[in-house]
Amino acid sequence: MQKEKYIYAKHLIGKSFTTSLFVWLTMVSLDFAVSFVSELENLSDSHNFLSLLMTTLLEQPHKGLQYLETSMLIGTLIALTLFNQQGNLIFLRSLGFSPAKIVLISGIGPLFLSFSLLALDEFVFIDLTNSVEIDQRASGVSESDQKAYEWQLNDQNLIGIQDLGTDELAGVQLIEFNKAGLVIRAEQFAAGSLENNQLSLQPIAGSSAETEIFPFYKTRPLNKKSLERSSLLSLLEIKKSYTSPEVLSELRLIQSAVYTKIFLPISVIGIIFFAGSLMFGLVRSGGIGRQVIFGIFFGLIFDLTKDLFVASFLIYQWPIILAHTLPILGLILAGWIGYRRL
Repeated sequence: MQKEKYIYAKHLIGKSFTTSLFVWLTMVSLDFAVSFVSELENLSDSHNFLSLLMTTLLEQPHKGLQYLETSMLIGTLIALTLFNQQGNLIFLRSLGFSPAKIVLISGIGPLFLSFSLLALDEFVFIDLTNSVEIDQRASGVSESDQKAYEWQLNDQNLIGIQDLGTDELAGVQLIEFNKAGLVIRAEQFAAGSLENNQLSLQPIAGSSAETEIFPFYKTRPLNKKSLERSSLLSLLEIKKSYTSPEVLSELRLIQSAVYTKIFLPISVIGIIFFAGSLMFGLVRSGGIGRQVIFGIFFGLIFDLTKDLFVASFLIYQWPIILAHTLPILGLILAGWIGYRRL
């Protein structure tokens, strides 16, 4: 009896692993096709067809991580459906496997696949994406890009400068707001200097205004795209340089990116556990198409819920770790209640 349990459990794990991998590769391929078609409008002398093809192809593995949860869910549901069509699901129940245990066993394969893809992303995929970005900067930077401003908001002042490479700056712009958020001043300064996070601005020649000093932190504000393209080790290293109270918002963004990577495998098993409680009855009566539709729909809802939690916790400055753990805990609790009703 124990040998039969082991054989069937091993078969279910293998089927859910291969099915989830196939679903993930399919979603990545579809996204690649759409991305490449949209990139074709950027054809130029410096970006020919082959270079655009290679650029899109190298960026795709890292971009594919956004489909990880949905593809693992769909793969598990399809595997359970195929397992049931072969009569194995009923046999597992007769061996004493509960619905929750069957779903958790089927989730081992996608969980292992998630860890594997995250490890590849940490050491391979992100480096490929960053190498593409470096090549683009080296070969295709336009004059307008070189003159782009770097903006930083401090208190009620929005300051834009053209170069952070040296302490001597040129073309500095200052926009000042009142407490109501209305612009009360917009001025351009001829030059400026940055020392000890203090920006000294010199007025344009002929002006009677005096030199003004504003706080300005040389560490550039981070954005979601740059954080997504950073490995976990890089994020932990970057986090060490964001310790002062003045850059608390950037620190919270880094913490959110770190927790996203850490809790992603747990999120995968959580969404499979909950969806299994809803779909176990349908697995016995529904086809593969129903599982795919449900997986896409539920995966989309879960992603939107997570993004809403993270955005809300960032805005109201609540503990950001709760924004990543509460949705998962909610899934596990709801799944446990659902299994008790089966």
